[in-house]
Amino acid sequence: MTHTHPPTECDRSLKEQVITDGDIANSVSWYEQNWAQISEALPVPIGGTTYSKRWQEIFDYQTLPQWRAGQLKGLAKAYVYLALGRLWRGLRERASP
Repeated sequence: MTHTHPPTECDRSLKEQVITDGDIANSVSWYEQNWAQISEALPVPIGGTTYSKRWQEIFDYQTLPQWRAGQLKGLAKAYVYLALGRLWRGLRERASP
């Protein structure tokens, strides 16, 4: 599995994360490229959340189509980018010795 994750730029003047549409698209690309390996690794617990096969089904058939259709608007950061970031961290932690 490719353990790379799209960079999040930091606006130093605001001292907060600036997540762009490109960052979200890169996260989705990472997910799609690693879909089979992610599916095999599930369930993945991280920070009180467990990413299960059911989560993946909902993400694939509800969340991603809504994102692609532009229906998530300001929610894409939480429902797509941050969710995939947590999943990525959970997979990375599992892979660490």
